[in-house]
Parts: sequence; structure tokens; C-alpha cells
Amino acid sequence: MIVTVSNNKGGVGKTALAAHLVFRAAEHGRVLAIDLDSQSNLTATLIARADKHGRAASDGLFTEIDLPQPMATVDANIDLLPAAAGLTGVDRQNLSSGFSAMGHIKSLAKQYDAVVIDTPPALGLRLMTALACADRVLVPLVPESYSVDGVATVLSEIASIGENLIPAMRPADFVINLMNPQARQHRRIAEQIAANFKVAQPWLSRSVAVADALAERRPVWRKTTSRNAAVQWRTLCETLLRDYGVLPVED
Repeated sequence: MIVTVSNNKGGVGKTALAAHLVFRAAEHGRVLAIDLDSQSNLTATLIARADKHGRAASDGLFTEIDLPQPMATVDANIDLLPAAAGLTGVDRQNLSSGFSAMGHIKSLAKQYDAVVIDTPPALGLRLMTALACADRVLVPLVPESYSVDGVATVLSEIASIGENLIPAMRPADFVINLMNPQARQHRRIAEQIAANFKVAQPWLSRSVAVADALAERRPVWRKTTSRNAAVQWRTLCETLLRDYGVLPVED
């Protein structure tokens, strides 16, 4: 199962969602995290910066003939293809590099129960490749107009891939993140999104506990400063991963 987390807008909690899916899936089986975002936030969440020196990185998916070998993390069930400086040049490569990367990712996926891909917040070869090889696509967004506007590009790319490459490609799932339940505009936009798209439940409230937990390289449900955030994030990840067949119905 390959899950791609994507949005053409930054600041919507894309990496936080990818990381928590990795953490929850790893409580049941083996997971590969692939960081295609040159900002390296997912990489920094899973390993110390010094640990990736001399290791294969995710840009090798596009540039190497041989299959890149993921590195281990402190969690025995989580392997990682970290982001590296070479990612900045990947989007200038030709389409054949994207097809090569797709083949590598699908080959690696056979070794794991789940693969979670974090993507850059911009249209390009990396994003196209991550979408094209995905079994499921997750789009986190903040229920504000500027955030919703950024989704159109991702949906257009998914539609194009479905039309030209993968006719059986599933529609994207949406996650409402950084919700302020007291804000009337947030509630209105979230309800509009839920009326038109498949939106996972529960909606995620804004909480500093999430960032604090990720800074300590652990999911928010292992940091007890916010029970509400812990319950929301664990419930959401379990709901999605059960729907995707990564977790059994009862785990």
C-alpha cells in the first residue's frame, strides 16, 4: 500500500499527517517513509540530521539505476529514504526519470506493509511521480479559502494521471487540519468541503502538542499534554489505515 500525502499549499500539516501515518502503521507492521520534499521535515522527524550522511537518499529514486536502499531509524519497523540536496534538481529531469522512480517505489513497496510519501508543495516531477504510483492520495487542508484554493492544482494533476496513466486511480481523500471549532468561517468551509469530497473523520483541531511531539520524534498520542489531540490524531490515522487495508479491522 502506497499512500501519498500532498497539497500544493504549504502550512497545512502535510508532513505532520505523513509522520503520524508512519508512526501508527509502524505499530502494526513495517513501514517505509519517503521524503520527497527538499525542506526535509519528515526526515528531521524520523532521524537526527547527522544520521543521514553517507546514506542513500530519495533523489536516488530518480537518478540511480539500482534500487536505493532505505536506511533504518530508531524504530525497528520504520525505514526511511531521506530528503537530500539533490532533490532540488529532480523537477528539471525528463519524464523517463519519473517512470524510473515509480518502478523503484513499487519495487520497494513489496518489502513493506505500507509506504508513506511526503511531497513538495509545488507541481513538478516529484509530485507527479508520487501521485502516479500511489494507491491512495491524502490531501490535508486548513478550512480557509487560501488553503482550499491550493487544492485545485493537485486535483487537476490527479485527474490528468487518471486519464492518461492510471484509469483505476482512486479519488483523493481529504483531511481537515488546524481546525478552530469556534471560528464560524472554519466550520462553514469545512462543511462545504465535506459536502463535496470524501473527508476523513475526525476533523483535527489546532494544537501545539502536535508540533511538540514531532520535535521529540514521536506521535502526539505518546505525548500526554493534550488528550484531545492524542485521541483525534490516533483515531484519524487508524480510520484511514484500516480503510486502506494497512491495519486490520480490529487492531
